[in-house]
Amino acid sequence: MMSVSVYLADLRHNFSGVLANDCMPLCVGYLKAVMDRDLPEARSRLFAYPERLQAAVEDEPPDVLMLSNYMWNEMLSFSLAKHAKRVHPETLVVMGGPNFPLGRDRRIDFVRRHPEIDVYILGEADFLATEVTKRFLAVGKSLKRFDDQDLPSCVRRRTDGELVISEMWDRQRNIEEIPSPWLTGILDEFFDGKLAPLFETNRGCPFTCTFCVQGTTWYSKVNYFPVERLAEEMDYIGARIHEQCHEVGTLRIADSNYGMFRRDTEISRAIGKSQKRYGWPTYIDATTGKNRADLIIQSLEEVNGAMAMYQAVQSFDDETLKTVKRSNIKKDAYEKIMVHIRGRGLRSISDMILGLPGETIKSHISGIHQLLDAGTHEMHNFQSMMLKGSEMETPDARKEHQFQTRFRVLPKNFGEYGGEKVFDVDEIVVGTKTMPFDDYLQGRKYHMALTIYWNHSWFEDVVLFVEQFGIKRSEWMDAVRAAMDRDKGVVGRLLAEFVTETKSELFLTYEACEAFYSQPENFDQLRRGEIGDNLMYKYRALASFYEWPDICRMAFEVSWRLLESRGVTTDVEDFEAFWHDFHRFVELGHAHGRTTPEILAPVRTDMHYHIQRWIDAGMPGDPGPYRLSQPCAFDFALSSDNHREMADALEVWSARQMGLSKMVTRIRPAAQDRECHAVDALAVASNLPVLPSSATEEEAHAA
Repeated sequence: MMSVSVYLADLRHNFSGVLANDCMPLCVGYLKAVMDRDLPEARSRLFAYPERLQAAVEDEPPDVLMLSNYMWNEMLSFSLAKHAKRVHPETLVVMGGPNFPLGRDRRIDFVRRHPEIDVYILGEADFLATEVTKRFLAVGKSLKRFDDQDLPSCVRRRTDGELVISEMWDRQRNIEEIPSPWLTGILDEFFDGKLAPLFETNRGCPFTCTFCVQGTTWYSKVNYFPVERLAEEMDYIGARIHEQCHEVGTLRIADSNYGMFRRDTEISRAIGKSQKRYGWPTYIDATTGKNRADLIIQSLEEVNGAMAMYQAVQSFDDETLKTVKRSNIKKDAYEKIMVHIRGRGLRSISDMILGLPGETIKSHISGIHQLLDAGTHEMHNFQSMMLKGSEMETPDARKEHQFQTRFRVLPKNFGEYGGEKVFDVDEIVVGTKTMPFDDYLQGRKYHMALTIYWNHSWFEDVVLFVEQFGIKRSEWMDAVRAAMDRDKGVVGRLLAEFVTETKSELFLTYEACEAFYSQPENFDQLRRGEIGDNLMYKYRALASFYEWPDICRMAFEVSWRLLESRGVTTDVEDFEAFWHDFHRFVELGHAHGRTTPEILAPVRTDMHYHIQRWIDAGMPGDPGPYRLSQPCAFDFALSSDNHREMADALEVWSARQMGLSKMVTRIRPAAQDRECHAVDALAVASNLPVLPSSATEEEAHAA
């Protein structure tokens, strides 16, 4: 019986030494699971790393090469497709994935510009991949005879160069018919300490946002994998992580709206069982739903603080939301949810997008203010991207909204393969008819201030304290942003470098971007992470680890000036000494440094005030009762759990700036928190001459 060799590749760049995409290749795992069951004549292999695929193609060229196409690996996949055709021109090269334009003519043109592609599958490929392979095998693996096959749901190239497009298949409703790539062991080889599990509980999205690939009607129906299967998969994954790569703490959930459905609570309960049994996951990266906050909160409570509530709003401007076909949660309802979230000790995250049609810099920052004052813990401020397959990327939308776009290399998504430099690039909006480029830059500067001074709650205690004196959170953030502009020291330098890099990373065309980074000196800088990195993550990492003392200094200077304007600094007795200790407490309570030993090491300092006890008491406006009769020593150290999580993450990513810029997105915000303990607890207790009336003798002893 004739057999057919098939290589299934979902590639990610690793040329810089830091993985651009650290997820296991789930999408091609599904393809192999179906193929193994339905086409026993196929000998299939999975690939995530391009260098391994390149070597395999050279050693044993496949009959069929199937490649995923996402925005982060498009050019990488094309590069390996070209290589396969050079080595063995008779290889059938098939590509699929959502990074594909809308419109019949544009789809044909896309394939025409890439002669290395024989077939582009339209829609989900779980079953189509096997169908294409089966028909290729039926004609004796001959590209010439394959011309006669009537292929469904694809754009295909005949051997004479003619391009043919067929109608898309309907979406597969019964996705439970796809065998589990986890339980069949198909993905076992990727538990290698580098990649994190990618978990999918459902497919589809009921919303129709024009900036999103899943905003088209084809994706509107949500289909589900069985809960029982998902629970079994979670236990399997947890056991593998525990046995083979305990340093991987992350779980990525692929769902568009996780937690929004009642069954998601059961799935979160299964994740919680894995946490208890295997100590994994410690961090869950998931986008939670836009509705049913009650169910989402239940899901969050099941996973022991490893996941935050992700309420993406994108904009608060009514006209903008109408234009992009998005319905948002009402502002008053959002504020009530934030009160509930904080009351439960949970974290919340929200999204805003800069550059959506109709948005102005004023309305964008107004939306940020609303989120700040509603109590959102963290904000991800994205830039509008021209995603192939989304309505907003079409020629009509570009013309209507007068989008000005630029091209930039995707962070860490580059490499050199077979002597060819390859760059994956995204196209972003830097101007519209309502937001000129200068306003775009102002928005980016505000985003940088937020990612350093608001996200991860580094200064939450400071903000909660100043709030007692009538200072709104948005007012505090605006004051910090203005201070960054005025600063002549480290913080001002960071902001200036950020603006310079923001401008210099933008190119008019893909070709100009490619030409710049292809120059040897620029390519070396790119590889070292000196240029071309994710700027928000880069500067967050620099602030969090390398420049933390100066970052902290500015936060306290700004807060002092705001309190001074309210007369607080003079009304409160000995306020300067208290403020000094509060500053030291926040600075040393955050693990930082330039090397792994420095980051993990404990530190000690003397303080006049028992700041931790003052915070535990609700940070009363008069800190006098928490003043010690004489200075006492306090140790600041990571808890055993935080130490383990940080040490494991640093082992995976390293303390290099390039590694840290990825690591900050893969750890819990609280993982960097040091606990504060008095060196001599009894001595500290005896040094508290005046205690709050509510304090008991037991509390004083425990201090």
